[in-house]
Amino acid sequence: AAGAKTTSSVARHTIGWQLLFAFLICVLPAGVFHLLRTLRALRERELAAATAETLRVRAEMQALRGQLDPHFLFNSLHSITALVREDPPRAEEALLQFAALLRRVLAVNRDVGDEVTLADEMKFVDDYLAIERLRLGARLRISQNISVEAHSCLLPAFSVQPLVENAIRYAVAPRRDGGTVKVHAAVAGGRLVIEVEDDGPGAPLTPVAPASGVGLNVIRRRLALRHGPGAALDVFTRPGAGFRVRISLPAIATEVE
Repeated sequence: AAGAKTTSSVARHTIGWQLLFAFLICVLPAGVFHLLRTLRALRERELAAATAETLRVRAEMQALRGQLDPHFLFNSLHSITALVREDPPRAEEALLQFAALLRRVLAVNRDVGDEVTLADEMKFVDDYLAIERLRLGARLRISQNISVEAHSCLLPAFSVQPLVENAIRYAVAPRRDGGTVKVHAAVAGGRLVIEVEDDGPGAPLTPVAPASGVGLNVIRRRLALRHGPGAALDVFTRPGAGFRVRISLPAIATEVE
């Protein structure tokens, strides 16, 4: 009798384990499938969110550039208009320079995207300076010091030109003797540092720091969209000491054509 009870107990345990094993065989694949499906859905949502964020940033960068380009173009046309009254032959030359500059703007918008090398940005700055030299002559003095390493670094297109434009507009053009604009760029500690400085009258820093002007606001926002807290635009000035604007961002190099 004891043996029969033992056999019956073993049978019940065996059947119990077989039922549990059969249950696991049925349920486990379904659970794994559900887990995999959940993980795939999460990955798809993360990918969709990342894609949406990339598209949002790209759209905002393009919208910000749309604010900047007309601002610069209208200012250039204003400079040429002043030449038409004062010196028609030079105005004609300025129009040719403006056409070359406009072609470069269109080429950047069409072919390059949001970023260019500093070398290409400085070509654009030089095109702009050619127009301003026709208007201001010897009153405009330019000093450039760009390191070899800096030339190949990437930055948002139209980042340096507005700084040069502001320096000419506020520190050079209004002064009878003109002034000097200095552009320096170098790579240090894995960062690209660009400075645009003028010898104008300067101003108290407090009202200038928020930078309500179109150019500085747009550049600051585009740097933040591209690099977050890894990039900065800082303004240094005081009465009688001119303006100095510094851009600092990660040094990401590419080949210069």
